[in-house]
Amino acid sequence: MNLLVQSDRILDNFRILQKQAGRTPLLPLLEANAYGFGDAETARLLAGEGVGALAVSRLEEGIRVAEAVRGVDILLMTPYAGEEDCLTILKYGLIAAVGSNDSAVLLSSLGRQHRMRVRIQLCFDFGMGRFGFEPQEAAKAAQTIKHLENVELCGVFTVLPSGDCGKARRQQQVRDFRRVLAALEREGLKPGITHMADVQQAAESPEMACGAVRVGPDLFGRGPQKDHRGLKRVGRAVSEVCDLKWLTPGCTAGDDGRCRIRRATRVAVVPAGLADGLFTDLPEEKGFLFFRRRRWCDIGGKKAAVIGRVGLTALTVDVTDIDCAPGDIVSFEADPVGISAFIPRDYV
Repeated sequence: MNLLVQSDRILDNFRILQKQAGRTPLLPLLEANAYGFGDAETARLLAGEGVGALAVSRLEEGIRVAEAVRGVDILLMTPYAGEEDCLTILKYGLIAAVGSNDSAVLLSSLGRQHRMRVRIQLCFDFGMGRFGFEPQEAAKAAQTIKHLENVELCGVFTVLPSGDCGKARRQQQVRDFRRVLAALEREGLKPGITHMADVQQAAESPEMACGAVRVGPDLFGRGPQKDHRGLKRVGRAVSEVCDLKWLTPGCTAGDDGRCRIRRATRVAVVPAGLADGLFTDLPEEKGFLFFRRRRWCDIGGKKAAVIGRVGLTALTVDVTDIDCAPGDIVSFEADPVGISAFIPRDYV
């Protein structure tokens, strides 16, 4: 099985979103291996489009992107406070996220030892309880940063809790973030790139746009904006028919042998399944073929039903009314986040 990735759609979506954002630059967030589409290849695509800054969530993502592209700022969204991790951040020239005085001091010390400039962005916690300074600690954080050697402040950010928290709450978050920026400026620091919202949050509350707007799943047409913003959906899981057979009435099908066939049915065997990440988000159901919720695929442009419980490495498809043969392409709608990292990504 392969994951087919339409590169032109990614770039088209980026242009649409940038046009909607106006003069506010987009900051592509390539977390979770670019939501399953491959962070290194997506980074190359965006760098070729002229994007000058990319964000990643974890250190291993930053390493892959740094090895894939040159001349692009890579913003790390997760603060790391261990010496080995901080050395890796310096080695790859990542812009570190700093959420505590201790990590800021450590980065400064390591930078001085290795005669390297340390670029950072300050992270503030606005209710997720994971990492970052509390908003009321902004002045204290600024006082620490401005006295550290080799440290350059390149940005200030927060990640807001997802979900609809109401207009009043959003407005309060904007006011709190502005107070953070004001506290830094009073200490003589220039905040650099400021970002607090993704494209959906900024669309609902334009005052959240700040210096940049993060874009994640919408880049692939898989966020909440896809239905009304002209974005194109990216990605299809692709396999092939490896065998065909007929099942007679009364036979059972599926990995657990519990789906009973009620009429003569021609089935195609497809070498793809749960281990590849297909249908893992749907509960398995028991019963007759015609009395359970269907799982679907596409063969030769025609919709076909998956029969019975999906196996780890194979599944069966009802092709009684479809003319097909071994080797024919079978495609599935799938969430790339769940597709195994071992599955090849084909960029077309």
